[in-house]
Amino acid sequence: MSSQLEMEADENMLVALGRSWGVLLLGGIVSLAVGVIALVWPGVTIIVVAVLFAIYLIISGIFEIIRSFAHGMTGGTRVLLLITGVLSIILGIFAIRSAINAAELLAIFIGIAFLFRGFASLFMGFDSKEGRGWNIFFGLIMLIGGIVILTQPLISLATLALVVGIWLIIIGIYEIIAAFMLRSSLKKLV
Repeated sequence: MSSQLEMEADENMLVALGRSWGVLLLGGIVSLAVGVIALVWPGVTIIVVAVLFAIYLIISGIFEIIRSFAHGMTGGTRVLLLITGVLSIILGIFAIRSAINAAELLAIFIGIAFLFRGFASLFMGFDSKEGRGWNIFFGLIMLIGGIVILTQPLISLATLALVVGIWLIIIGIYEIIAAFMLRSSLKKLV
């Protein structure tokens, strides 16, 4: 009895999912298009992403300043939010004034994020026995990547744009195929 109910539930879920095959198809087409754009115009892609990042810094800085005046905050939290907000706005304005500044700032943020993630993975590897080797390996790779990005920011961004472009094309093709397979499965069920 319960296996019959489970089969009906699975079939109902598949039907519901299958009806949204068009959303998956659209996502695949968008991923494919953005991937092609990133490969054909990596410089333009970097500039667009960097300028969007600069706009994000300004907007998030404004919200951080607003949050610093919220009720229930301690004095230290208020000061940190205020400083973070002001610095975010300053960096955003600095970045938005020049496309090169924006791209370099984006690379610095990515490089620092790689370093933090690398150190975190290393510490996890040293602290735990499970996955120790993989965590240490991943941590070292992330640290090397962070150093490379920080020492060669613009070249690193161009490489990242190409890698992301290729990855988006692969994802897009996969999603397009999956959408048509889902649609085909839906036709068999309904």
